[in-house]
Amino acid sequence: MKIPMAFLADEANISQEGKLNVLGIFDRIAAAEFPVVHPRMVFAFRVQADFADGGRGFPVVVRMVDEDGGVLFEAAGEINPPMVPPGEFSTANQVFTLVGLTFPRPGVYKFQVMVGTQPPHETEFAVSTPPQDSQLN
Repeated sequence: MKIPMAFLADEANISQEGKLNVLGIFDRIAAAEFPVVHPRMVFAFRVQADFADGGRGFPVVVRMVDEDGGVLFEAAGEINPPMVPPGEFSTANQVFTLVGLTFPRPGVYKFQVMVGTQPPHETEFAVSTPPQDSQLN
């Protein structure tokens, strides 16, 4: 199993045909003061299984952590890819909608996705104060 892509967005959903629809991918949140509550975001990723992965269950953990390793969000489950013919692959999209998440301070945060015994896939994003407009004299 591998994760060919993962990102934060304003919105994402999976169509009836299994297509991932995405709106507003971002990697930075600006806040005037802290703590700040972000009203709504989506973390989405795709898993890809090949022949050796087909028909087996893989535990999966999705976690968002701060710079100190503190956990702000965590979900766990299992991914069960179908049988995959040799030389082919199968994909599945995963979407997590997060509402009202509090960021206690500015910094670099990251989503970690652990699938089976693979090393974690990490998606970093920054939470910071808006840049100051500089005026040239």
